[in-house]
Amino acid sequence: MQTNIEIHSLTNVDIKDLSALYNLSYQNYYVSINLTEEQFQKKLIMEDIDLEFSVGATIDGKLIGFLLYGIRMYGDKKTAYVGGTGVCPEKRGNKITQQMLDFSFPKLKNEGVDEIFLEVNTKNDFAINAYEACGFEKTRILNSYKGVPVLVVNPLHEIVAFDDLSLITGENFWDIKPTWKNEIQSIKNIIDNCQINGIYEDGILVAYKIINKNNTRIYQFGVHHDYRNRYLASILFSDLKNKEIKMINVDDREVSTNDFIQSLGLELYDKQYEMKKIL
Repeated sequence: MQTNIEIHSLTNVDIKDLSALYNLSYQNYYVSINLTEEQFQKKLIMEDIDLEFSVGATIDGKLIGFLLYGIRMYGDKKTAYVGGTGVCPEKRGNKITQQMLDFSFPKLKNEGVDEIFLEVNTKNDFAINAYEACGFEKTRILNSYKGVPVLVVNPLHEIVAFDDLSLITGENFWDIKPTWKNEIQSIKNIIDNCQINGIYEDGILVAYKIINKNNTRIYQFGVHHDYRNRYLASILFSDLKNKEIKMINVDDREVSTNDFIQSLGLELYDKQYEMKKIL
């Protein structure tokens, strides 16, 4: 006999239970995830996860599924971002994720959300098919790298700390828009955990990187459009020689960026599709 599944908002969820289910759901995933409760709470803050619009699935009072939504302006559109979905292993195969998605769409639309983004491992055909059945389409491929930089460069420029994020603009630095996890708003949400430094020439910021001080994850780095092909990126990373670093969600279309990362000696360890649904 199939037990009734209750689909509901996560407004009143116990964060400890949600954190435990999050880890359980990703335990045997393509890239294993295991966050402490504190790390999980920081994830919620960083990604603007709103538990009122996030969704849970419960059986007999026990949380067995979740769908996390962050909501913010992303460019010029009010956007929702799926910060994670999961169902406890013994309850999989009952289309619980689809039920949670279907439950969420009218509420998000009523809130004025225009589009939803998510990321899914390129090998996860089951999840990809489920998302496509709910109206999501693939938009780009995202690469993740890790390793210890190997650098042979004479740092002719000083690398200095700065805190004015307004200096980092798409007009000056970006070829392609960063993903939700790596965009400036996410960085602002956890700014106390970040180290921001760069290289200046004649008072102009010509290269920068933003790194998490606690886990050496690189959120962003860039070289000013007018100052490229001068080894500034290599110099920028010279202070990380012999330190293990990680970069996630690097757009596969940014060929020169991917080539540079691999030239540092970092290895590609994961590929994801970004997918989007228009509401």
